[in-house]
Amino acid sequence: MKQRKVSYFLGALAVIGVLYLNFLQDAFFVLENKSYDVRLKLRGVKKNSGIKDIIIVSIDEDSLDHLGRWPWDRSIHAKLVDILTKDGAKVILFDILFLERSNPNSDNKLILATQKSGRVINETLFEFEGTSVIKQKAPLPGLVKHSLMLGAPNVFPELDGVLRRVKPTFFYENKFYPHVSLAVASAYLNKPWEEMLGNIPVNDLGEMIVNYCGPFGTFEYKPYYKILAGDFEKKYFRDKIVLVGYAAAGLGDRHVTPLSHITPGIETIANNIYTIVHSDYIYYSKWYVRLFSILIVGIAMLFFLPRLNALKSTLFAASLLIIWTGAAYYFFVTRQVWVEYVPTTTLIIVSYISITSWRFVTEEKEKRWLKKAFGQYLSPAVINEIIKNPQALSLGGKRQELTVLFSDIRGFTTISEASTPENVVSLLNEYLTKMTEVVFRQEGTLDKFIGDAVMAFWNAPIPQSDHAKKAVFCAIEMMEELEKLKKKWTSEGKVVIDIGIGVNTGEMVVGNLGSVERMDYTVIGDNVNLASRLEGLNKEYKTHIIISEFTYNYVKDFVVARSLGAAKVKGKAKAVEIYAVEGRK
Repeated sequence: MKQRKVSYFLGALAVIGVLYLNFLQDAFFVLENKSYDVRLKLRGVKKNSGIKDIIIVSIDEDSLDHLGRWPWDRSIHAKLVDILTKDGAKVILFDILFLERSNPNSDNKLILATQKSGRVINETLFEFEGTSVIKQKAPLPGLVKHSLMLGAPNVFPELDGVLRRVKPTFFYENKFYPHVSLAVASAYLNKPWEEMLGNIPVNDLGEMIVNYCGPFGTFEYKPYYKILAGDFEKKYFRDKIVLVGYAAAGLGDRHVTPLSHITPGIETIANNIYTIVHSDYIYYSKWYVRLFSILIVGIAMLFFLPRLNALKSTLFAASLLIIWTGAAYYFFVTRQVWVEYVPTTTLIIVSYISITSWRFVTEEKEKRWLKKAFGQYLSPAVINEIIKNPQALSLGGKRQELTVLFSDIRGFTTISEASTPENVVSLLNEYLTKMTEVVFRQEGTLDKFIGDAVMAFWNAPIPQSDHAKKAVFCAIEMMEELEKLKKKWTSEGKVVIDIGIGVNTGEMVVGNLGSVERMDYTVIGDNVNLASRLEGLNKEYKTHIIISEFTYNYVKDFVVARSLGAAKVKGKAKAVEIYAVEGRK
């Protein structure tokens, strides 16, 4: 019971610890992010035609080779705007910062092309101090005036450098600005971004999850220089979202995503635009879902682990872990809900390890104690049963029906006087060894040696439905073994002994009896005394095995026995019918 109480305490401590670390310390944040990455990879690439609605015009190495060193003259960008507008592009985003003036003529061409297109979105950059915007870097005034919309490209990778979340809006000087992905989605759907914002699931920091459609290259790339050269089919960009941005390694703007180690920033924007346009959001699980998952799993572990053996507790914990993993993945794939996986998983593992480790230590200690305490008077088979089920052992006194056996050597005092002490000890040891083996073969409990007498009992510490039969068969087998010993001793010229055995069945007290310093597992009571008296009657009746009527009623179908009539024994007011056992049937 103490072991189970400690197991409950360890399980409860694990639940409290996980709740504290999760809700008050956010200690599982990094691992939880990694678990999200794994789920995203297992889900695989999205098979959706909506991906084809977004095309990336890439400033790649080939374009740099054809058009020269970066930055290019802004008249080149103006020409690109004209070509894309003429071909029917619905929205054009420049993931390029036009913050400073360049050649006035080229700047004017880009501004004019932007004005004529009416579908160009440009970027305004924010500088942060902590989580607050401290400065805005806007593009050229003409672009501010004639751009369809302005959006901020700012992103904030996690502590491990992976970009998983994006802030859909930024607040500066009493005004909200959309992220470029929200601005593009707003223009493409022809809906105010302020209205769309209400449908975007965000966390406490106002961040939405980027639902990556796949690894680098999931969206189609078209080299910048090929567009200028007209190397594309007509109406290729019709009603499409066109994102113009860096792809060349030397130009920077690269992110680590859950699906790729290096992804151009423009493709991260593409993924987020896709997420918003198609309302294909990944939702955060509610706080109470996290709370209930921890509590329910914790209670299950707390209830079952202390009650199950090592194998079953391992199977239970493993099954619970598999079920929880499957549930988390199911909700992610089918419902697109990011159920926090790591806290509950940690609880399963910690509860299992702590409770199982404690049980292992205490059970091993208990097994060693049992073997030490009972190895002297229990057969190995009985000890193994007790180890499997320690509750079968009552460590106090308990009243129950048992069968007890006494055997004693006749005339041992005379034999001792006629032999040397060494011979007596040798003979006695050989005799008692054989008798003990017989008791153990019949799964009896060897109570004690009383000088040359042997005392054993059955039906404790483990139940035995045929305890009387086992005891009587033990008596018969003792006589058989004694006959073998007699032949051996006669051939060796040694003294030959004879024994008498008494067996009785009845209610008696069994348990660890004695003092705090010294306890013996034994039986006491009138029925124990009766068995001892029956053993003594063998001299009077010139028999070897005498059993009481109470034992006879259990074994009469298994042994040959003759009635000796009623005998008045000390301690019994009423005479007891006794029987002499002559062998098995």
